[in-house]
Parts: sequence; C-alpha cells; structure tokens
Amino acid sequence: MPLRVAIIDDHGILREGLRSLLERDPEVKVVGEAPDGRSGLELVERLKPDVAVFDNAMPEMSGIEAVRRLRSGGFGGGLVILSSFHDPRTIQQAREAGADGFLNKDNSFQILRSSLDRARRREWHLSPDLEETQLTGIPGGAGELLTPREREVLQALAEGKSTKEIAFSLELSPKTVETHRMHLMSKLQVTNLADLTRLAIREGFVSL
Repeated sequence: MPLRVAIIDDHGILREGLRSLLERDPEVKVVGEAPDGRSGLELVERLKPDVAVFDNAMPEMSGIEAVRRLRSGGFGGGLVILSSFHDPRTIQQAREAGADGFLNKDNSFQILRSSLDRARRREWHLSPDLEETQLTGIPGGAGELLTPREREVLQALAEGKSTKEIAFSLELSPKTVETHRMHLMSKLQVTNLADLTRLAIREGFVSL
C-alpha cells in the first residue's frame, strides 16, 4: 500500500510543488491538501492519512496547535512540522504537542521523503541541520496556561484581526472575544495589545 500523505500549507505554490514531487514516487499517494491550520485539522481528521505535513506559521491555526489538537483527539498517524523558524523553544513546543518530526524548510526533498517514513513509524526526528539544537533546560511556555480557544484568539489578535473578524472566523460573539482577550491579558500579565502580540510571536503562536 502506498504511503498516504496530506499537505497543509498556506502557500499554494509550495503545496503544488510538494504534491508534484511526492507523486513521482510510486510508494506515495497525496490524499489531500489544505490552505490553513483549521481546515488542515479537519482534513486530517476526515481522511486519516498515514502522515500529515504541516507548515507551522499559517492563518486560523498554527501547525503546532493543529498537531496538539489531533493528538488530543487520538490521531495516531505521523505528523511533521515544516518551518522557517526553528529556535529551540519552537522545536520543543512541536515535540510536546505530539509532532514526530520538525524540518527546516531550507532542506532538500530527499530529507522530507525520509522524514515521512520515520514519521510513519512514529520516530521523533529533526532535519540534519537541526540535530545539534539543544532542547534541554527550556522552560515551559505561556501556552501551557491557555485553553485551546484562548490560543486561537491569541493567534488571531497577533495577526492583527479585529474583534469582529475574530468573532466571525471563530463563530463567537464579539462580547465573548473581548472576554477571551481580557482573560489572556490577565493570565499572561500584559496590559496592552502590543505586548500581547510580542508575547504571541515569542511563544511561537504566530510568525509575522
């Protein structure tokens, strides 16, 4: 049976390029694509591929948050994060969320192809250029304090969305969004949106 793969990335050209490269391999079948974290989460839950490849910095929901939700929902397939941002904290967050692999986007296709096989076996791994990254002694991030909904609101706020836009995209009332915003500021001990945005970037909720 071919390796069934899903690709989740907000850049259409990258998705098309990955699909084209993967489908040259007779042992791989791309079963679906999605342009953002939220639809990618739904796609993986529905199709249950052997391995899903997530870009990390995406609208609606980051790749790491999508991985976290898939694991909490019992998804047992392989999950790989692709990212241009690969500081130790982000890598640690990906591993703790349940990712099997974390790859620098600058790597070759051959490294990604090898990663798919390792992820299918549920082996934690980094791309070779990141293997020397030190992951010990990293303190827990602010995300541990937040609920899944609060993380969604935090990402949307950091992306510059208005209260109305967030309410529409998350199917909430504007009042509920404002309540989440107040809770976020209280939990994270910040007093304004600028500090909240800086914290969201530092903690890997969004890459701007």
